[in-house]
Amino acid sequence: MIQEYHKYHTDRDNTRIGLFTELNKKFQIHKVLYPGSYTHITPSLVFPETVYVDTMKKAQSFFDKLEIYKFINDNKLYKEEHIVRFHHIDYSKSFDEKPNSFDLLLSQYAGFISKDCKKYLKEGGILVANNSHGDGDWAKFDEDFEFIGIYNRIKDTNYSIKTDNLDSYFIQKNPTEITADIILKRQRGFGYTQSPSGYIFRKR
Repeated sequence: MIQEYHKYHTDRDNTRIGLFTELNKKFQIHKVLYPGSYTHITPSLVFPETVYVDTMKKAQSFFDKLEIYKFINDNKLYKEEHIVRFHHIDYSKSFDEKPNSFDLLLSQYAGFISKDCKKYLKEGGILVANNSHGDGDWAKFDEDFEFIGIYNRIKDTNYSIKTDNLDSYFIQKNPTEITADIILKRQRGFGYTQSPSGYIFRKR
């Protein structure tokens, strides 16, 4: 089953290992929540504790295989024992994790994770969201989040993070009304004059 990870990530030069290592350097993250993860286990190579959530049957089968955990153990970049949990459930529903307990919430190509899962992120915790489905837009207009940075992919092993001079982001190419209802209805990000790979927020 580890082939599923390689097929969709390693073989496509899209493990995002560079993103996670940079986030760890910048924010010293330990515990991560990754809704809509499918088989993307790269976070477990960088962070000691990661909880994955997905509705796909293949994802459940993937996390049932011992070879997955051997791969993590053989390739992890930390000394601690890895902790991995998987919930086979729609992330918009409640699942058995403690609220306000995660250092990092990942939102990558899987809808409005910041809306449905922010209750699990601790105060001061970090949300990393791309704008594929508009989750970056949602977080920007959610008063529970503070916009603190952007990230850009240079190559799979090399991402840059910027946390200063952020006023030039979220400026629309064609100014139009943005409301919560519009963001949810669009299901995709708005067009901005600058489009980084993704956005970084801190929970207030």
